[in-house]
Amino acid sequence: MATLKKYVKRNGTKAWQFQVYLGTNQVTGKPIKITRRNYSSKKEAQLALSRLQVDFEKNGLINNEHMTFNQLYLLWFEQHSKDIKETTKQRIRIYFDNHILKELGEHRIDKITPLYCQKILNKWSESMAIYKQLRTYVNMVFKYAILIDIIKDNPMERTIIPKRKKQATIETDSYYTKEELKEFFHCLLQLKDRRAYTFFRVLAFIGLRKGEAIIQDTKTESSNQTVKADQQTMTILKEWKNHILQEKFRLGIRQENFNENVVFCNSVLDRKNPYLYKSYANNVLKKVKRHFPNMKIIKVHDFRKTNASLLFESGASIKDVSQRLGHKSTKVTTDIYVMVTQSKQDETAEHFSEYMAF
Repeated sequence: MATLKKYVKRNGTKAWQFQVYLGTNQVTGKPIKITRRNYSSKKEAQLALSRLQVDFEKNGLINNEHMTFNQLYLLWFEQHSKDIKETTKQRIRIYFDNHILKELGEHRIDKITPLYCQKILNKWSESMAIYKQLRTYVNMVFKYAILIDIIKDNPMERTIIPKRKKQATIETDSYYTKEELKEFFHCLLQLKDRRAYTFFRVLAFIGLRKGEAIIQDTKTESSNQTVKADQQTMTILKEWKNHILQEKFRLGIRQENFNENVVFCNSVLDRKNPYLYKSYANNVLKKVKRHFPNMKIIKVHDFRKTNASLLFESGASIKDVSQRLGHKSTKVTTDIYVMVTQSKQDETAEHFSEYMAF
């Protein structure tokens, strides 16, 4: 539907304008209404209207150069998310929702300049360690725009990456000793958090990555394997399964194909058993720190490192640890995990002393 109308300009002269409705924008869900003014004749306005309608039917987009960054991001993410893991999708959404869209979202693509991109990049670098990742994702969005012929130039690509001043860091043990690990699990028992106790038992005793225990596939092809678990860990997993069954029974929830459910879900109340949210493990660690301020807290991934270091301490070889953790080569194990614990250092020194005997 389109209307053409003559109107009087502020200077008293007459001109033609048209207004046309072209349907709904698939990106924003809003109606597409276009108004164009300042045509010298009705014929000129009709010709411009016809060209506009043909362009819409051909390309499906109107005035690509007037698209906002948020609209472009939605187009890019729809395509990009087809080939990535769920946890990666979640991280990307957090980057855009919490940082990138706040600075760029409502800006028109054709108005975003390299100077403005440099300004926000400098701002991010002053307060966030992830500023390089943010720049990378903005770059990807602009490159997609170039690919689909919306813009010709990538303004973020023409920025200089600021260097952050290195801050002095205090080195701390990034894994638990045997006694520290026992203390950590004692804290979870005191909190009566059976899910957390079972979850972290799997991380520390089997060596899974957090993502592998929550939702996603193994990180590498070599990690796709069957890992032998100790009997006590298997007992704890069976107790967790029985606990879930009892909870569902108590709540009157009947569910078929229970054995096909995920091991760790958000809530037993949900029949669909949604996967644990990504920040679950970190939230547990914060809870432990809140209730037990003197408890040493390590990163979630460091439970895998703990598994490796305790395997070394128990006498396992680098090759054995490498195979168990699913590394492509023993070099990966050596580079990342060879950190001989203090007790092992003491044992090594003592053995050397006994051998030398002088």
